[in-house]
Amino acid sequence: MASEPEDRRARILDAAAQVYAQRSIANASKRDIARIADTSVRAVTEVGEHRVDLLREVVEGLPFPPVAESMAAQARHPSEPALQALLRAARDVLGDPGAAWDPLELQALVCAPYDEATREVVAARLALRWDAAREVVRQLRGAGTDDTIGDDAAAMHLIATGLGLAVLAPVADRWSDAQAWTALTARLLETMAADLPEDAGPHLRWRARIAMSDAPSSMAHLLRVLSLLQVHVVSVFTAPLGEREQLVDLFLSAPVDVERSTIVHALASVGSDVIVTRGIEKDAEDVATRVLRLSARLVQHPETVPQGVADLVLADSWEVTPSVAGEDSSALVMRLQWTPERHVVLRRVRAPFTPTERRRASGLLALVAELAEVRGDADAYGWRENLRDGRTVVIRLARPEDMSGVEALHDRSSEESRFQRYFAPMTEWREDNLRRISGGHRGTTLVATDESGDVIALGNVFPLGPDEVESAEIAVIVDDAWHRCGLGRLMTSHLVAVARRAGFVRLVAYVLADNVAMRTLLDTMDLDWQVEPDADFGPDVVRLTAPL
Repeated sequence: MASEPEDRRARILDAAAQVYAQRSIANASKRDIARIADTSVRAVTEVGEHRVDLLREVVEGLPFPPVAESMAAQARHPSEPALQALLRAARDVLGDPGAAWDPLELQALVCAPYDEATREVVAARLALRWDAAREVVRQLRGAGTDDTIGDDAAAMHLIATGLGLAVLAPVADRWSDAQAWTALTARLLETMAADLPEDAGPHLRWRARIAMSDAPSSMAHLLRVLSLLQVHVVSVFTAPLGEREQLVDLFLSAPVDVERSTIVHALASVGSDVIVTRGIEKDAEDVATRVLRLSARLVQHPETVPQGVADLVLADSWEVTPSVAGEDSSALVMRLQWTPERHVVLRRVRAPFTPTERRRASGLLALVAELAEVRGDADAYGWRENLRDGRTVVIRLARPEDMSGVEALHDRSSEESRFQRYFAPMTEWREDNLRRISGGHRGTTLVATDESGDVIALGNVFPLGPDEVESAEIAVIVDDAWHRCGLGRLMTSHLVAVARRAGFVRLVAYVLADNVAMRTLLDTMDLDWQVEPDADFGPDVVRLTAPL
């Protein structure tokens, strides 16, 4: 058992550590320490004549903070790529600067220039950090060292950065987010590495996507930072994303000790909207083989479409919903019309779905529709129709890629046609509205396309309200060049049919009172339409309601 003096000394040092941590050495007194230690001021003085004496003893007995310990462990026994160890340290320090430097150490650092004994204690702790940082930097740089940047300079940069964050933390009113911070760190560390590390050990498959500049140097940076993690790029393909931007899809093979978060932050150092998900062994196959295998699977198992499309665009989550339920499309939600009765809703937490990814999803839906036609089940997805003038059109479920075609249809349509559909002059589309009206809403959207694939008509069946599942609004717009050939009637007939399949029990149509052509068309649907005025639109618009 510890003797009474030893026990009292331990209590005094514990009390000093508590008081200094809460109030700092500048605002603490021996009386405060004595009170918490349940002893006398004289006993405190026997342990340390001055407050700095107590601080020095406290710091000398402190365990090293977690980041310092992990860096020392990596220096002694390298267990992972050095870049990952350094990126983790950067993330941990930003999240909790005390993980690198204990607040009591910071107080001792301030006192060290004025007290030689304290300086020696601080210098000893600093030396251990320095040696660990220098060794991990050496691991990062490999055998071929670039003499233009010494390992000591790199170690000092790492130590000074962590120390600076610890000092700033209590007073800073601005702070970087973790992804931006570690992306910057990854870029700096990439420039310090001279040689690529040797590859070793078992690997895991990963899939990734990133939005980045289309400059050749960006791709070089991406490949460089992955190579420093010993991550193999199995395949890479790109697509234009916008002005001077590209979407990059990657199939990766990484050592098992490389964490997903490390890959995310490494990629974020060269781009944005990064997504990394676990892959499968077949990801090692080339792109053409993967596409053919996916096609074969869809032929045999059409029910796998939702999982297939979610994998194709790296959605964070997905679900199959009734066509009248779920969320409408938005930047982070992609709603797909699988059948008139069932929709697939894909979601992401942060990275918006790009036009390229929406086209990919559309391509898969087009494949499914073609396969259904081959099987003789085309009514599940669309219909080929002959018009009165002999021309053939395709009427089908809309897909995300139809957004541009729907916009072009409205641009070609006359102001009168647009006013008869929307009861108001149209200026510019908001992207979300265009996305929803082109098939990203609850209910059903049909488009008609000509032989060249241009959208020439659009029909919608919308639930009347957010929670409505029984009543739906029906609406159609037809390209002016395709008026008076029976296309509007065919569109309306199919909309009524899919409304029944979706489970609606009544239809509502809003029509301009003087739009005789539309009212005549609706009368041909063999529905019992009831006409009533609408308070919201006024006397110029009538509301037609019919049970299905």
